[in-house]
Amino acid sequence: MRDFLTRFATAVPLVAALLVAILLDPTPWSVVAFAAVVAMLALDEYLRMALPVRDEDRAVGLRIAAALSAAAIVVAPGIWGVAALVPALAASAVVVSFVVLGRTAALESAGRHLGVVLSGLVYVPVLLAHLPLIKIGGAPNLLVVTLCTAFFADTVAYIFGRLWGKRKLYPAVSPKKSVEGAFGGIVGSVLATVGVGSLWTVPELPIVSAVVLGVLASVCGQAGDLVESMIKRTYGVKDSGKLLPGHGGMLDRIDALLFVSPVVYYFVLFGGLSLAPK
Repeated sequence: MRDFLTRFATAVPLVAALLVAILLDPTPWSVVAFAAVVAMLALDEYLRMALPVRDEDRAVGLRIAAALSAAAIVVAPGIWGVAALVPALAASAVVVSFVVLGRTAALESAGRHLGVVLSGLVYVPVLLAHLPLIKIGGAPNLLVVTLCTAFFADTVAYIFGRLWGKRKLYPAVSPKKSVEGAFGGIVGSVLATVGVGSLWTVPELPIVSAVVLGVLASVCGQAGDLVESMIKRTYGVKDSGKLLPGHGGMLDRIDALLFVSPVVYYFVLFGGLSLAPK
């Protein structure tokens, strides 16, 4: 219970700050800036694990180039729309490749380093860039629902797992997660999309669509959680960092949201609920 309270106490201020950016700033730029900073921090944690960063090679220049590329990938769609993701990623790949070529002292690991950075750019900023796109598309309330979906799923999954968890979900990757907890995550996600969404802030979202979205978002969000656990297991670390008490690093906090954000964006975009700027 103490761990849960610590996690909760850490998450609430972050969620509150993002809610302020979503609801009080009429422009999307507070959310874009928030997502860009988060992407830079989370990507650097990924690089510190995967390169890995050691005393003999801090890879400072490469990490700075990656961080700036992450920010560009998040900001570019904020200016030119979702179509800017591809050219932003392409430009980042070229920039990072030049930086890797210039690291002559680490040429024997250059191919692996390039692969790590490129995978990190796709894994973190490309996925996270969809979060501000939801508000940019004219649906700030749907962005609130997206956050609630990830937050409710995580909270209810924890409660279900603590109370009824018996059957292991995927012990090879995450020994503590249970089937019962995963079901609780789906319940929490549906509560968010229906309760916070259809019945309150997004009445134009039909309840049936909200249920489908809740299930999809929860399944994908839990997959995102498992993917990050798999990455940490691969590199032999418990947490991606130490930035957030109770959660570990920033990547530990947003692992589910990385997968939930594009699911919500494209579900709504192709499902008939307009995201056109108002």
